[in-house]
Amino acid sequence: MTDQAALWSAALAAVITLSLGDGRYDWLSFALGVALALQIAAFYRPAPPEPYSRWDRCTTAGGFGAVSGLVAAMILAWPVQIVVGTPRGCRRSEVDLDDCAGAAAYPWLGVVWLTAAVAMTCWHWTTVVCRPTPPPS
Repeated sequence: MTDQAALWSAALAAVITLSLGDGRYDWLSFALGVALALQIAAFYRPAPPEPYSRWDRCTTAGGFGAVSGLVAAMILAWPVQIVVGTPRGCRRSEVDLDDCAGAAAYPWLGVVWLTAAVAMTCWHWTTVVCRPTPPPS
């Protein structure tokens, strides 16, 4: 199980950082992402599946994967921006160079988020949901 307060606070912080930040991603977004990942890890406790509906187990795994993927996108925003670089069109346009560089990396962060979300959902599903329930003692 994941503490819901930890999961929701990580989601809120990641959304604010990724969507409201202006300009380039920097080392601070990387550091915030690492801190949020550590927060999720600290409150994550794999537990045997409880006898609740399959829908609940799917939404729990999906929610954990979506937020973990968002935090991964936040962690990787700065490295992705470095790899993508500043497009040549930024230098010729009247758009601020910092805003243009951040906008160039932004579409790639969607791919990072989706990939990480699917991976973390599958990981959660295999470690928590598909784990056999221990016999009652």
